[in-house]
Amino acid sequence: MNSLMKTTAEGHRKILEALEGPGPFLVASHRGPDGDALGSALALKLWLEDRGRRVEVVNSDGVPDPFGFLPSADRVLLEAPPDLIGCTAFVLDTPVISRVALTEGVLERASLVINIDHHPDNTGYGDVNFVDPSASSVALIIYELLADTGELSGAIASLLYAGAMTDTGGFRFGNTDARTLRAAAELVVLGANPAGLANAVYGEQPLGRLRLLGLVLSATKTEFDGKVAVSVMTERMKSDTGSTGEDIEGIASVGRLIRGVEVALLLREEDGRIRASLRSKGAVDVNAVARRLGGGGHRAAAGVVLDGPIESARERLLEAVGETMAGEDP
Repeated sequence: MNSLMKTTAEGHRKILEALEGPGPFLVASHRGPDGDALGSALALKLWLEDRGRRVEVVNSDGVPDPFGFLPSADRVLLEAPPDLIGCTAFVLDTPVISRVALTEGVLERASLVINIDHHPDNTGYGDVNFVDPSASSVALIIYELLADTGELSGAIASLLYAGAMTDTGGFRFGNTDARTLRAAAELVVLGANPAGLANAVYGEQPLGRLRLLGLVLSATKTEFDGKVAVSVMTERMKSDTGSTGEDIEGIASVGRLIRGVEVALLLREEDGRIRASLRSKGAVDVNAVARRLGGGGHRAAAGVVLDGPIESARERLLEAVGETMAGEDP
């Protein structure tokens, strides 16, 4: 496999050469896709279709709420069509191949696998690996790749803006930088509607989800002299509120709003295991915390799957947080 490439002119050229190929194309991302993964994948689909190519966006987990409003979201497939043998496959926002939301064997049938990501711990599993950890989102990388190829449609601009917006927490997280804001402004010029997209993602919340958030917050506790907020989401909470808890990003980040908190942890029961979402204001590297337990992500946002019960998982997670905050080596 090729070594990881930063966003260099040579790297751009290799990706654009692949995009100019005849196809067909497959675009995939990680399980439980978020706004960045979906927005980037659908933007790439529309861009290629505008040029007469056949493109399929596939994610075995489908499109979670609230992202069904995104242009062409209804065209995301749960399984790859069997005739995509020999396709060019783009895998977006996925640091480890085991997290790709495709059935076994699909990538093996591709003629070329292109891995585009911004996770610092990407393993470089593609035939071409284009990884830029300095980018706030994959949507930003895709925009910079496509910006000089001709005018982008309003739908593509909206998809990429949504990706950049959600991966920066509405441009509030520490990864929001001048590069991201310049790209966002250019996407608005191309047709993205900031207020409309923000309202669709953050402002149209089902009542059940707000009730679920209330239960999660009522059980939230702080540790390490108020620097760490720990929240839990049980199956009973979801059942009582009639919510699936799909908007994990929003719920996981709420703990950071507590005064004095540097790290917010959300542990949720799911399929017999405990999925932990870790969020940081920046001082603590939660990617390092997650890696101690077999997970990963970014400095300010990471995740890991642990064995239950939830109290046992909580203790293991807090131990890893304490070791990271103390500066101990993993």
